[in-house]
Amino acid sequence: MTTNKRNSNKAIDPNPERIRREIGGKVKSLYLLFALLSLLIVVQILLTQWGPNGTPLRNLSESKCYTTDIIEGSKGNIYDISGKTLSTDTRGYRLRLDLHAESLTDSIFQANLPALGDSLAAMFGGSAERHRKFLINTRDTCLRKLAKPYYSRPFITSRRLNQREYERLRTFPLMHPRYGLIVEQTTLRHKVHGSLASYTITRGVEAAWEKDIASTNGSNRFVWLDARHRHSVPIVDEANSPATNGANIYTTIDIDLQDIVESALRRSLLQNDATDGTAIVIETATGEIRAMANLTHHQSGKAVDDNNYATMWQGSPGSTFKAISLMALIDEAGLSIDKRINCGTEESVYFGSLRVTDTHVVGENKSGRTTLKGIFAESSNIGFAKTITEVYGEEPERWVNYVNSIGLDKVSDIQRIDGYDFKGIKSPKTKGKRGGWSATTLPQTAYGYEIDMTPLQTLMFYNAVANDGKLITPILVRSIERDGEVVEEYSTEVVNPAICSPTSLAALRECMEAVVTEERGTAHQQLGSLPFLVGGKTGTAQVMLPRKLWGKTAYVTPDGYNEYLATFVGYFPAEAPKYTCLVAIKTFRKRSDWQKRYTGAGLSVPVFKEIAEYIYAHDERWYREAATNVAPMPALKPESAVVPTIETEGEEALPDVRGMGLADGLYELERRGYEVRIEGYGTIVEQRVEEQTTPKRVTLVLK
Repeated sequence: MTTNKRNSNKAIDPNPERIRREIGGKVKSLYLLFALLSLLIVVQILLTQWGPNGTPLRNLSESKCYTTDIIEGSKGNIYDISGKTLSTDTRGYRLRLDLHAESLTDSIFQANLPALGDSLAAMFGGSAERHRKFLINTRDTCLRKLAKPYYSRPFITSRRLNQREYERLRTFPLMHPRYGLIVEQTTLRHKVHGSLASYTITRGVEAAWEKDIASTNGSNRFVWLDARHRHSVPIVDEANSPATNGANIYTTIDIDLQDIVESALRRSLLQNDATDGTAIVIETATGEIRAMANLTHHQSGKAVDDNNYATMWQGSPGSTFKAISLMALIDEAGLSIDKRINCGTEESVYFGSLRVTDTHVVGENKSGRTTLKGIFAESSNIGFAKTITEVYGEEPERWVNYVNSIGLDKVSDIQRIDGYDFKGIKSPKTKGKRGGWSATTLPQTAYGYEIDMTPLQTLMFYNAVANDGKLITPILVRSIERDGEVVEEYSTEVVNPAICSPTSLAALRECMEAVVTEERGTAHQQLGSLPFLVGGKTGTAQVMLPRKLWGKTAYVTPDGYNEYLATFVGYFPAEAPKYTCLVAIKTFRKRSDWQKRYTGAGLSVPVFKEIAEYIYAHDERWYREAATNVAPMPALKPESAVVPTIETEGEEALPDVRGMGLADGLYELERRGYEVRIEGYGTIVEQRVEEQTTPKRVTLVLK
């Protein structure tokens, strides 16, 4: 027993120093291990924060804790001259139907499918069967798991719906979230007046002033309150920013007049099977565009506003250019408008190799003899070709320089809306060059060929004649406003303060009025009966065809068709012009097809007349003043004409003007001392006498 105890004591080292060294070594090892682990943790933290995966990891953390909502700004509104909204932002919706929805069982789907197909067809067009087959096939594909989940949610329609369409569609069968309806809300640009001036507003104003009406989106930070991201609250964050709305654009358009202009132009295109047309109304003194319609007659039978013919049509203006020729002869060459011109008794005359044709022999009793004013009123190509050649044949540079100095080359567009430049008349110095001056240039330019102009440039010149000789730029936008403050304001620019002398201008206007007042004037038959005086000019030009359509000449197809540009441009009332209007219509006709209209007098004058009558009837201050100051024209209605009357007890019989046009009805009532109010437009269908008014007042209802 003693021996074993002794051996046991020998196994224990009694040296404390050695024990401390052993324990210290172990502790140092642990410290080193912990230091290495700490270093690894620090390195990992640094890599996590700033390493190659740092940004994705931080973003993941952000998305788990925070979310950011975009605050959409609104584009600026577009307004007309009276403050009516033309275009604005509104809610838009895109709708999907989740055909994987659990509650959309086969029995529910099949029971509602017929009614849903009928409803979709009624709203979006196409056959109900086509809509049903689409839904059946898509659902069948989804249930067989042949489509990805995204494609199992087809759009109900490919286009965005406005608020009214959305509310209507929500009444259809299955259009409910419990059956898989998914609503995606967007911002939709809404034209308040539908298709009225749609191209002018969207592709014109909104495109040209895009940066001004554009909005800037804002943002707001939210923190999630639960892991399933069902609830969140906004937080204050330096990244938060408010949305900025776009500036508002105030145009010069009168949307009510725009409606009349488009309706009249559309009616002419459809009734006469014309291809396209433009009609522009501007305020004479300011150049502000009150209405501008550009319509294309499509094969579908609809006339749609989808182009800007006013500034983008470029070609021979035809007889409307004779006003410039006439001004040169009066102002530069010093001819009197009473100068006698002998046009001959033939309807066509050769100037060298150029055959110049008139539609009829001019002059009283078709004598071929008339005055300078007469060849303008009757629109004689022969008369102008002959006179311009006689005056400028030896010095064509005088003619070219005068025309090119008017100032039409300085304006090609409407503010920011692009148009073609006016390049003027070719120079005689280009003779012998391809496309240059030739032996036919001088006589042809005299009546509006071998020169390119846009309808807008033609309108500008006639407006200058009406505006005391001042050539100004037309404008479509008056001002840009943001938060009630005017950012930019536009006014008309004077391009040429005097296109000719006052004496020449008076003579020129006398000739333009003769187009309407003279019995042989080309617009007399339709405009001579108006209760106010118009000055202007008709024009009919053959349009050069694309080369692939050329027949014997560049103006006629192999099967005898010509393309015509029919124009009327004028101002009214002629004594103190307030408005200038141009109507230009293109049509494709055989020259021998006389029963179909293709001239300025036949196609464009009726549209001009309807527009002018509307303006006259709805501007009460102006038309009363005009009716007082303008003497009745003999052609208006003879005093001996018998007009039906309505008997009124104890008073003079009231003329029965029901069924008449506005001009005739106004004449009959106003010449008897009645004050007239107008409701609507078209033909008079009702007349009401207002009791106990001085002067006597009659309300005319037109439809």
